[in-house]
Order: sequence, then structure tokens, then C-alpha cells
Amino acid sequence: DRSESQKIRSVVLGGKTETGPWKIEYSGSWSKSSEYENGSVDPTKFSRDFDGDGVSVLFDYSDERVPLFSYASGSTLANDASLYALDDIELTTLSDAQDEEFSTRLDVSHIFAMGSGDFTVQAGFKGRWREKSFNGDVEFYEDSTGSYTLANVLGQQTYRIADLGPVVSRTGATDYFRANFGDFELQNIDSQFDSAVSDYVNQEDIYAGYLLGRWDSETLRIIGGVRFERTENVISANTVTLVEEDALFNGVTLADDTVFVTPNGFTRSYDDWLPSLNIRFEPQSNLVFRAAGYRSVVRPNLSDLAPRFAVEQNDDNEREGEFGNPDLQPYEAWNFDASAEYYFSSNGAITANIFYKDIKNFIVSSFEENGTRFGIDFDEATIPINGTSAEVFGFEMGFAQAFSFLPDPFDGLLVNLNYTYTDASGTVPTDGDITNLRTIALPSSSKHTFNAVLGYEKGPFDFRLAGTYRDRYLDELGADAGEDRYVDNHFQLDASVKWKLSKNIRLFAEWININNAKYFAYQNFDTRKRLLQYEAYGSTFKFGAKITM
Repeated sequence: DRSESQKIRSVVLGGKTETGPWKIEYSGSWSKSSEYENGSVDPTKFSRDFDGDGVSVLFDYSDERVPLFSYASGSTLANDASLYALDDIELTTLSDAQDEEFSTRLDVSHIFAMGSGDFTVQAGFKGRWREKSFNGDVEFYEDSTGSYTLANVLGQQTYRIADLGPVVSRTGATDYFRANFGDFELQNIDSQFDSAVSDYVNQEDIYAGYLLGRWDSETLRIIGGVRFERTENVISANTVTLVEEDALFNGVTLADDTVFVTPNGFTRSYDDWLPSLNIRFEPQSNLVFRAAGYRSVVRPNLSDLAPRFAVEQNDDNEREGEFGNPDLQPYEAWNFDASAEYYFSSNGAITANIFYKDIKNFIVSSFEENGTRFGIDFDEATIPINGTSAEVFGFEMGFAQAFSFLPDPFDGLLVNLNYTYTDASGTVPTDGDITNLRTIALPSSSKHTFNAVLGYEKGPFDFRLAGTYRDRYLDELGADAGEDRYVDNHFQLDASVKWKLSKNIRLFAEWININNAKYFAYQNFDTRKRLLQYEAYGSTFKFGAKITM
């Protein structure tokens, strides 16, 4: 039960000057986005341990997406809301995310007219200065009276797949907390830990310059050049360690739970040279060939770079960690693309494309055991890491046709088909050991994707029925292959219709997810899929009018 305020502001000023063969373009911009939350009670947790109370649960895995449960015994106890006592309340007193950016750009070009075409020389500069930060404060509360249970805030169940038993009402927990605030006790240790671990500031400055040459003739266009980029980061966050009572920390056995906060600061910079060559050849008016080779970089997310190191050490001196990674390197890739487009009519085309990428330092989220990161020992930890290398190969084919040559009323029919095959694999270190590599599919990369659109467009009427298929993909790495998280394949149907009433008024309606497509995430476990997340959605309907003056 929470609310937050989001704001996006941007200003762009620029211009273009042309004088003879010279053209100069220039611009400056500022943007700022923020997300602010203050005073949300989210979540409130209730729990009960039924060990030894005679509660026995049976599971039915016949549908691996929706494993069901039933009670062999003890159902009365399990469904008694008064037995579920308050675990804790999480009050967000402050959640302030800020992202501000300044940039400036200058491009200068000169055209040299020649007998068989034009040759253009162009150079430019761009600077970007960005700061992203998060400041969060959270407070945890427990019930000091011992009388607060789920029965005090009982609601109606809205989950439609299975009967989950008693659940909390939508706003009941928030209302109860505010009305009985004096009955709750602040948990200082948990509050200090979560408040300190989330904060960070990351400044990223990028300076880029380029030089290119461009040749244009009736049948041929060639663009070749090189771009230089320098990236500088100044990053700060905290190492936050929660050590339980009786644990050994820095040679001392602690008498109470204690939180230790140490500020972290990292600076780094790196340079990239990015050459590229693009060719477009049109031997005849209905046939176009394209080819491109280039080097590219993709920088890590600023939040992943933040040196936020959270460590929890129990009284058995076992340490669990969750780390940001200021040592993350950007994706680096050499890319090659080639395509052919054949326009067999004024409103029909066939396209084919092949692509290849040689990638270094791709980024994955990793679960590691028994290691050390940034001088911090741990038994288990999650951290974003760079993989060693990866290759992507694939091809794409498309077909589009408007059947305007058919007799009325079929002359409004149209179809658009697209299929992409992608073979993407890479290697990653196991438990941070660069000598122990395993091969994985690249995260978020589906092997097969397919899109089909069937439409009708004639006069004021416009209709589209679209189907989209995406193969399964690796979502997140575990400690080994059996703990990797996958998202299952997905097929969805959408429809839209538009009706032009007049020159200035158009009605529209959309039906999204006609077939109620599901979301299913899992791990491969023995011969079946172990459920991690399953979500069922209904359809979304949109309708309205567009009026132009």
C-alpha cells in the first residue's frame, strides 16, 4: 500500500546554420527525472510456524506452471487468521531517486560536389555530464503488545488461481498502524542496515568526438569514420555489515546485534575507439543491399556500478552478501550486418538480413559461494559480473504485402510477417573463478521470435490483428546450471481498430492480450521445471478519440 511521485523535466535548445557547402548543427540540453516516496507502509508481514502442530500439506505438480496444494491435516489451524502474528512492518520514510543530465553537441560538415556524386566530410563533439543518486530511509516496527494478528486486518482474497487462505485487506494494515502507532516498537538494527545500504551517488561524464567521410551517388552510399569516447566515473556508497549477537567480527565476539557502516568511494576512467563502415548499394530501383561493420560499447547501469556492499553475518559466522560492482566493464562488441531488400511491387517487399556479434564483457547477475569480493569474505553472495566472451549469430526474414490488386472489398487486406533466429552463447566464471568457465545462453536472448500482422485498411477503416511469439530465455544466473532462472516462451495476440470520422476526428480502440498469455519463470530441476514465478493476466482494453485542430 504505497504511493510515489514521479517527475520528468527536459529542455533542449539547438539550431542549424547552412552557408554554401558548410552545415553546422549545435544543441544543448538539460533533463532531470525523480521518483519520490514518503510515508508508505509497505509491506506488513504476518507469520506462524506450524512445526509439530499436526499441519500436513500435499502438493500436486501435474501442472508445473500451477502446482496446487491441499491439507492432509490441520486445515483449521492453517486457515485461522488469529494465529498469524505480526512479523514486522516496513515504513518507508524516504525514497528519493534523482537522475540529472547536461549535454552539449556540435556537428560541422562540408560537402564537396563532384561529377559522379557528392563527398561529405563531417566532424563533431558531444559531452554528457550525468549524476544519478538514491537516498533511502526505512523503519521497521514490531508489535510491543503481542496482540496484533492477521485477524485484525482480514480482507477478501483476490487471487484466482488457488485458495491461499486468510489474507490482509488492501489498506487495513496501513490504517491499523497509523491508528495504533503507540503499540509498535522501532527495530533500530534492521532500520539502520536497510537505510544505509541503499544509498549511492554515481557521476558519469562522457566526452566524445568523431570524424567521418560520406560518399553519395545515384546507386552507392558509403559512410566510414571513427568515434572516440572517454568515460569517467566518480562513485560513492557504503559497505554495511550486520553482525548478530555472539558472532566474531574483527577478532571480537559481539554482545549485541550491531551494524557497521563504512563509506566507499571509487573513481575510474576508460577510453574507446569505435570505427565503423556502412555501405548501401541500389543497383536498380526495386533492389537495395546494405552492409555494415562497426565496433560498439554499452555501459553498465549506474546502479549496478554503485559500491553498495551489504553483508549479514549470523552467530555461526556465516556471511551472506549482496554487492554492486564498480569494476564492471562495458560491453564491447564487433558487429557485422548485411541485408537485402526486394520491392516486388509498390506496396510489397521481401527482406533478408544476417548479423554477427563478437562480444566481450557482457554483464550477468551471478550467485557465488565461498569467495571474496572487494576484500569482503562471504559464504553466499549475489553480484553483477562480466562474462568473458560471447558470440551472436542470426538471420531475419520479412515479408510485407498490401493486396490492393484484389477486387473490392478484398483490396484493403494487408499482411506483415517477420521471423528472427538468434544463436547467442557465452562463457562466465563459476564462483568468480576465471579458470572455471561454463557456457550459457546470453541473458534475455530468445532463439526464435516471430511476428505476424493481418490487417484491413480501406477508406476511413483501419484494423490490425497482431501475433507475437518469443522463445524462452535465460533471465538470471544461479550458482550452477540447476539454479539458473529461465522465462518460458510467450505468445500474445493484440488487436486495434481505427475509424476516421472526419478530417480532424479519429476514433480508436485496442484489445491487448486477447489470448490471456501467461508469464512463467522456472529453474530446470531433474526432469521438470521448478516454479519460480507464475502470473496470469486478463485483457486490457483502450479506447478513445484523437482530435486535431
